[in-house]
Amino acid sequence: MRLKSLLAAFLLLLCLNTNAQIDSSEISDEPSDWIKPTNDEKSRLGIIMGVQLSTLNGNEIPNNQAMFGLLGGGYGRINFKYGISIQQELQVSFRGGDFNTSPGNISSIRLLYFDAPFLLFKQLGNSSKHKIGLGVQYSHLYNTTLYYSKKSYPTGQAARLDKDDWLPLLAYQYQFDYFALQLIAKKGARNLNLGYEWPADGNANPLVNKGGNLNALILELNLIF
Repeated sequence: MRLKSLLAAFLLLLCLNTNAQIDSSEISDEPSDWIKPTNDEKSRLGIIMGVQLSTLNGNEIPNNQAMFGLLGGGYGRINFKYGISIQQELQVSFRGGDFNTSPGNISSIRLLYFDAPFLLFKQLGNSSKHKIGLGVQYSHLYNTTLYYSKKSYPTGQAARLDKDDWLPLLAYQYQFDYFALQLIAKKGARNLNLGYEWPADGNANPLVNKGGNLNALILELNLIF
């Protein structure tokens, strides 16, 4: 709950910082120019929020399924000539994976991450609304919640996973008048499973960890203001 409050405060500060750029003498009934991106602007700061489908792909826990999650944060963009731009994002995201397993096994792993995606975009033609991009994301794991037979473990029984991950990105962006829609596919490059025994079940018996792979796989849809 505390972390959600911090995220809300962070987004509020971003809004206040952006609104402070408006000269009160220029306020009118028409939308302010700073809200609407232009092809010739040099840079932009703003807010990013979105949803994602994620899973932990690999052979350690079978029958992995997608999980719905949310994300939010801010971004900065610098535009260059020839429709090229770089975009740095900082965000908090909730993701993980569900598993269609038999009773008595791990049913879900839910993860809270701090993410720092970096993207290089290319506009598809002069004045085009379409951009494609490539990039990489560094992610740091902040919290883990493990579910066993649909019930969560106590906080002290969280799974021990690798806290650092690198994810190559493939992105598409469509610019509307006052915001952009961004679709990103991400694939974790690191095996998050460190091979430690999973926390004990209801009978205090640790679950076996075979040291198999668990790699993040994410499809993300964002609104950028």
